[in-house]
Amino acid sequence: MKKFLTVLACVMALVAVVGCASAPPPAGPKTVAKFEILQHKGTTLGVQMPPPWVEAAINGPKVVEKLPEYNGKFIVVVDVTGGDLEGTSLAAQRLNADTELARYLSLRVKDTFAGAQVGDKDKIETYMERVVKSVSEVRFAGFGRVADWWVQIRWFKADKPNVFDHDEYRVLQLYAIDKAILEEQLQKILSGEAANEPKTPEKQRAMDMVQQSFFEGF
Repeated sequence: MKKFLTVLACVMALVAVVGCASAPPPAGPKTVAKFEILQHKGTTLGVQMPPPWVEAAINGPKVVEKLPEYNGKFIVVVDVTGGDLEGTSLAAQRLNADTELARYLSLRVKDTFAGAQVGDKDKIETYMERVVKSVSEVRFAGFGRVADWWVQIRWFKADKPNVFDHDEYRVLQLYAIDKAILEEQLQKILSGEAANEPKTPEKQRAMDMVQQSFFEGF
């Protein structure tokens, strides 16, 4: 149990979940502060190991999507941090789930555009911006919260590994939607914004390429 929690803690130090999108790592070496997971939701229930999705979620929602029980699902993980369990849980309950899901989706759409192979992206810059904006404002039907978990973490000073720094709680909420349902809604946005975009033949070809390959890396 302790070995697992130590491994999980090390992974958590390297990856930020937000439901959110990952930023490129800074240049040069990075010092990771030492910490321990003191307890988690299952501790009081006599459950030694958190469910598989918890460790997977620390590595990112795409890792959760590879688990057998979430095959064919699009996953969003909302992560809330606080100083005590009651306050952190309350903050998680007060979150506007629709806003958090739309925000995460807009970031993932933006990342997908960034990796799209469409030649000169400058030709469709305004189209991509409009799609991202629309995604951030739309309420997507079909999402549901399927699980949640919490962990208590004790951090130590980065430059003094044996000196206590602070304790924190993290509440993880797992949301899922069938990929086919989400892709249908996203396709409407992609097509709708394409129809509203002033076109040249080159721009039309670039937008067609984006729509044809968009979900391959999504």
